[in-house]
Amino acid sequence: MEKYPVFETDRLVLRQLTMGDVDFLYDLYTSEEVLRYFGMSPINSKEVAVSMVENYEKHLENGGPMRWAIVKKQSERIIGTCGFHGISKAYKRCEIGYDLESGHWGKGIMGEALSPLLTHLFTEKEMNRIGAVIVPYNKASSRVVEKLGFKQEGLLRAYILQNEHTYDAYMYSLLKKEWLS
Repeated sequence: MEKYPVFETDRLVLRQLTMGDVDFLYDLYTSEEVLRYFGMSPINSKEVAVSMVENYEKHLENGGPMRWAIVKKQSERIIGTCGFHGISKAYKRCEIGYDLESGHWGKGIMGEALSPLLTHLFTEKEMNRIGAVIVPYNKASSRVVEKLGFKQEGLLRAYILQNEHTYDAYMYSLLKKEWLS
């Protein structure tokens, strides 16, 4: 069975989400501030957070989506998550997703966390294209992927449904040849 690789950067460790992270996930995915940009409605119970962790474990068995805990090395505290989903193995593409406690925004953490994940997706998972879907008013998230070399391709109209409202989203992509050159 496949295992979650552990990625280490200067400030961070990316590791598999565990049941010990349920309280964090519940707090993160009920935060209006974080979810304002995320494209999902708040979860309604800790049981949903438990199911999320269980589902990522199950997906691991069939090569499905994976999501890592982003942990600050210095404090050993989880501060966010990142991963990939929307996988098309036949076309060698997927999308990334990520979130971070608001107190850590604007510090370069997400770019640092995503860098080893992108390398893993292109080299180990053999992806050719990685996408990111970002709502237009989330300028900070757009800057994160643009700094990593993603290109904005276009606007997906009424692409996200959150709290009974639809939102447009920009589609970004990064190609293997661009990342590994």
